[in-house]
Amino acid sequence: MEIKIVIEDVVPEQEYIYMTEPGESMSFVEVMDRLGLKFYRPCGGIGKCMSCAIRFVYGAPEMTSEDERALDFSDMRNGWRVGCKCIISKDCKIQVPKRLVSEITSIAVSGIEDELPLDKTNIAIAVDIGTTTLAAAAVELGTGKILRQHTWTNGQLKYGSDVMSRIKAAIEGHREELSELVMKDLMRLGNRIIGEDFLTHRVVISGNTVMTHMLLKYPLDGMAAYPFVPYTLDAVRFREKNRDIFFMPSISAFVGGDIVSGLYYIKRQAKLTKKQKDTFFFVDMGTNAEIVLFDGNKYWCSSASAGPALEGASLSCGSASIAGAINHISISDRKCKYTTIGGEKPIGICGSGVIDLIHELRRNKIIDEGGLLVEEYEETGFPLAEDIVVSGEDIQQVILAKAAIRAGMQMLLEAANLQFEDINHLYVSGGLGATVSIWAAAGIGLFPPELIPKFESLGNTSLIGDIAYILEPDEEALKEIKDNSEVVVLATTARFEELFLANLKL
Repeated sequence: MEIKIVIEDVVPEQEYIYMTEPGESMSFVEVMDRLGLKFYRPCGGIGKCMSCAIRFVYGAPEMTSEDERALDFSDMRNGWRVGCKCIISKDCKIQVPKRLVSEITSIAVSGIEDELPLDKTNIAIAVDIGTTTLAAAAVELGTGKILRQHTWTNGQLKYGSDVMSRIKAAIEGHREELSELVMKDLMRLGNRIIGEDFLTHRVVISGNTVMTHMLLKYPLDGMAAYPFVPYTLDAVRFREKNRDIFFMPSISAFVGGDIVSGLYYIKRQAKLTKKQKDTFFFVDMGTNAEIVLFDGNKYWCSSASAGPALEGASLSCGSASIAGAINHISISDRKCKYTTIGGEKPIGICGSGVIDLIHELRRNKIIDEGGLLVEEYEETGFPLAEDIVVSGEDIQQVILAKAAIRAGMQMLLEAANLQFEDINHLYVSGGLGATVSIWAAAGIGLFPPELIPKFESLGNTSLIGDIAYILEPDEEALKEIKDNSEVVVLATTARFEELFLANLKL
């Protein structure tokens, strides 16, 4: 059997061919794996999001119930099938949308030199292990210069875009592979930054609790269900000759070392400006949404189950932050104007574009306060660009996500006995946090209007916190953050449900 794969909109066109034994059947996912191609499946292949459709030029398999649930009949007749559920049993040629295989972009730290000194022994490496992307930077000790930075799409995405999908995959027998996927990605990243010997340098690593557990091959069973108990929350250090690898500590199962690293950076900056007692919200808007409220003495922490909708991952028109993703939108007279990452032809909409979109749809009265489309677009969805349409279900997913984050912030305020007016700063980090319009975010109710003038986008705080720790290591400061943190559980409380329902309006 001959299977041909072509990536759409790549010039010049390249055809990948995989040959199987006669009569052998194989899943499309396995074919992509064997060809060494990434395939982005937001739900990890369980058939929940249905956003990984591929098109058979010829040799399409029979339609399945998953195809019928996700696709229009006319699309299926034209060769479209749900990729994560597709079984190939005959010669075929498949077109794969570029958004499902592209490298995901990430925000860079500022002031990169992009040159390495002759003395490589004077270099340390900062690493952020994200659920979606990995990032690393080389830092010159003594001067603090950031010499190089690179990002890499996390290979674990084949098992889903959220940590619970990864935990499920680990428990079902893929734990070794999940660990190896991250290690291989880190080796590639290290080679790009500094060469094959990067692990012989001083390395500081941060990531959410699940990601670091997977890399360290710790048991994950305790984090599969409530009350979500990690194997450890402590910092981990490996010290050998010519090697010093340090993992940031975590606060809870879902408030990890990436958040501790970000808090370390924020507190260092506050110390420099003599504002250590200023209150702040710290919201990390990545694949999940972690929220911290500092009341001047204590860190009130939580993780909102926002899911991947605010990053565009689970939407029918959604895309990760890759070239061609719509990242900003304005609507006038029901016509869209937009920009895309890299200025390329639009292939979908990513997180910052999603928030702009909901705000613009509401501002133009194309949706009501509950997110329902006006009758004209109720059945067809609202067109953004050629072949890119936002559906009513997409809009509802975004509203659910924003309601979870806003309700989480309100829960932390109530725990600390504060009001939004009492907050001095709103720090937003993560890939989405770096590009989001605060006016659009406040316009859809994600953040309250009182915090608009207090907003500051910090970028990848996990990575810059690692860099801050490399330049000024202080384990006592990390201990202070961890010891003075209190986790506020959201999902099991009636009050969170009440606030969540109240925030379902735009």
